[in-house]
Amino acid sequence: MSANEDPYADIEVEVLDEAGIEELISNALAEAGYSWEALQDQARAGRFTNETAREAWFVVSTFAEPSPA
Repeated sequence: MSANEDPYADIEVEVLDEAGIEELISNALAEAGYSWEALQDQARAGRFTNETAREAWFVVSTFAEPSPA
């Protein structure tokens, strides 16, 4: 890479609307196999049952608690 090339030129940013955020949260929870509350409990304890649960919490914890479905 030359000094003039943008190292971030190939990164795409997607801005999510509320529906997109809800889908992201739903998908992360489904992938982990845990509810929001179960991941909260694991986070409070500082012990996740597996790496997928920890990664899901990293994603969903940046958002407010989801509204009841």
